[in-house]
Amino acid sequence: MKKVLVVLALCVPFAAMLAVNLQVDPSMLRGVPSGASVLAMPEVVELAEDEGDWESGGWSMGVLYKGERLAVRLSPGNHPFEIKEAGYIPYAFGANPDNWQIAGDLVFFGANAQGEPTTELGRKTFSPSTPYELEWFDVSDLNITISSGDFFFGFEALEDSPNPGGGVPTYPATAADFAKPLHHRSWIYADLGEGPTWYPLDNVYFDPDWMIGDSIDLILRVKGEVTGVGEVVLGPDGAIEITPLVNVMASTGTVDYTLPTAGDVEISLWDALGRPVKTLYTGHADAGEHTLTWDASALPRGAYFIRLKTLNTVSTAKIVLID
Repeated sequence: MKKVLVVLALCVPFAAMLAVNLQVDPSMLRGVPSGASVLAMPEVVELAEDEGDWESGGWSMGVLYKGERLAVRLSPGNHPFEIKEAGYIPYAFGANPDNWQIAGDLVFFGANAQGEPTTELGRKTFSPSTPYELEWFDVSDLNITISSGDFFFGFEALEDSPNPGGGVPTYPATAADFAKPLHHRSWIYADLGEGPTWYPLDNVYFDPDWMIGDSIDLILRVKGEVTGVGEVVLGPDGAIEITPLVNVMASTGTVDYTLPTAGDVEISLWDALGRPVKTLYTGHADAGEHTLTWDASALPRGAYFIRLKTLNTVSTAKIVLID
């Protein structure tokens, strides 16, 4: 099963200080009053095809020869998807504890209708800094946007391993996930006797009875931005409920919000760069209208986001603190 992790969704149902007009599918809106401005704000999404449990299995996989690659097929939930960061877990071996520092190329490929790698989209040389942790690399300068369908992300060896058949591994490697369910989206580009070719790990065997794709998923992840829909800018006295978002209204020092059903709520404040500033409230809230008062006197003046999170929805309202 594909897993998509939403990191920060900058959806803006209410913002009194903006006036940007963009096109949004009208079916996403209900009862939008005439004269309302429609916004499309970016949502940062993390794509993964693993269960995130690499430590229990202690698995890893590497590439031995120059040009060999490991990759994972990823599926953005929405398009266009602008690739911003790429990450993996540098892995070290007991026989060569410095193995994790070996540099390589982060590479991206398109995917055809059959889910196979196609044209290279871009690459960037990387040098890991920390072993055994998910490390993220900025690849926004590659300017890769996925307009439709899937794509592949992986890493590639820059040179042959000095000891490919010996007992001291000296090649770049990433941790692998042994947990179930398996996603069956991991691939390798290597010469396995038929010349350099892409193979799904479901077609690669350690021995005749042990298929790699039935054992592990490679941990290779990507963060990117998609354009949100269904955000409406109203005047300071306006309010509108947009399915499936809850209604959020914000002003200096207060947050007014409406919940369709009772449940746990977290309300937090974020700065204009998407960094958390403080938690304003966390706890249970009944269905209906609510008002939360908070002290903004110690905060620098400027733009912020109020983020309201329930079990099934996340809504964010932009506010501007002024003297």
